[in-house]
Amino acid sequence: MEFAQRYIGTERSRFERVNIVIAILLAGWAPSIILLAVSYTILTSTLETKILRDRQTFVQLLAHLVGDDLAGQSSIIEYYQTLPDVAKILTDARPAVAGELWLGQTFFSHPRIDGMFIADADGRLIASVPANPELIGQDFSSPLWREGALDTSGAFVSRVHAREPDHRMVSDIVGAVRTADGKVVGFLGVSVLVERIGRRLSTIGFTEQAVCEVLDQNGTALFTHGFQANTGVRSAEDGSLVTAIRTNKTGHFERHGNLYTFSPIESTGWTTVVQQPKEVAYQPVKDLLNKITVPVAWLIAGTAIAAWLFGKYYRRQTEAARRIEREIIFNEKILANMPSGIALVDPASHHFLQANEAFAQMAKRFGQLPPERDIHEASYDEVKIAPQDAIEKVLTFGTPFQLLEEPFSDINGMTRYVNVNLLRLQGAQQTIQGVLYLVEDKTSRYSRMNCATRSRRSSQWSANWKQAARERPKRGKRSRSFAGTSSSKRA
Repeated sequence: MEFAQRYIGTERSRFERVNIVIAILLAGWAPSIILLAVSYTILTSTLETKILRDRQTFVQLLAHLVGDDLAGQSSIIEYYQTLPDVAKILTDARPAVAGELWLGQTFFSHPRIDGMFIADADGRLIASVPANPELIGQDFSSPLWREGALDTSGAFVSRVHAREPDHRMVSDIVGAVRTADGKVVGFLGVSVLVERIGRRLSTIGFTEQAVCEVLDQNGTALFTHGFQANTGVRSAEDGSLVTAIRTNKTGHFERHGNLYTFSPIESTGWTTVVQQPKEVAYQPVKDLLNKITVPVAWLIAGTAIAAWLFGKYYRRQTEAARRIEREIIFNEKILANMPSGIALVDPASHHFLQANEAFAQMAKRFGQLPPERDIHEASYDEVKIAPQDAIEKVLTFGTPFQLLEEPFSDINGMTRYVNVNLLRLQGAQQTIQGVLYLVEDKTSRYSRMNCATRSRRSSQWSANWKQAARERPKRGKRSRSFAGTSSSKRA
């Protein structure tokens, strides 16, 4: 039975240690795992959405920047196409001369345009700046802008093309000139160099590996790398990118490991696109996750090490507590089975801190302690065995107090002979721990000593009496012989 209880206690302590280790691991791991789960799900999704929104805002600003340049030239065309002087020039008998004079006066008053021209209703050139006499009367790239200009009452922005005769990439902004009755008598247009737009965009700082591109109506890229004008009329990935842009409504999509964000340029049919590798675009998310993951990993590892160390520490503490418990139980068993009374008195309150059963019985038997009073609740003054002032002398001077075979009357009226000792206990730092109160009942020994003394006295008296009895006959014979002698002498 004792072995079974010991085995159960060992298993219980082992389970308690395991439970504490698990509790520590849960306390450290559960928040860490939850943080990682939230970081890789909710936080990642939130940051990616925020990045996409910021990219969309940035691309919209770029589109607005390009559109602002084109809108400025469009407003010039919309202003002049309604002037009667322009319609008068187109209906003049010699429109070329009048057109050159008017363009010479108007062109230089608008510094943000790179060319200006007047064409008749069929798209043939009448006059232009810079001047190009060889093209007067010939078609001036009318398929690029004529139909668009006829379909709108304002200005139409054409796709990019090479301007004659310098072959520089331009976009024509053209407006139809109508008479009062709405008849189209010609066209007025301005040219904007692609390199001018590129120079303005090049002043903007872009993130790592980000490429900004502007596509016209046909999907032709305006720039090469470094915002240089695209003279080769390079289409954006053979039109596949334009198709993806037209089918997508969210403003961004992923394609071939790249993240594309686009925004249309208002009133032009052009599109601004920013391309960037997906890993680079989402690198801030990855960096944040790494900054979260590394400390969390260290926290998990540290928690595991702490749990392991605490488990060992708890095991040692448990073994030490079990050893101390065994020693306490052993000492209590010894004290409980000792016939002498032993107690420890608190030096300040004079209450009994510890006492064995023998001391409690003696205190109630002849120490005048009430039977219902618990010895651990009683004080030194309530036990009338040692003198009341003895404990103060022992605590003050450290001199042991001793009474030898002091007689006491117990509750039955019987006289008890008791040895009493008071000893001051001090720790390693010379601090007073208490007073050791020792009581030993010597009544039985005293009784045995009295019986032995009486027995010795009785034996001695009996021996003396027998010796005296043996000596009486000899004395009688001797007296009779003395009497005979005296009588013979008398005769």
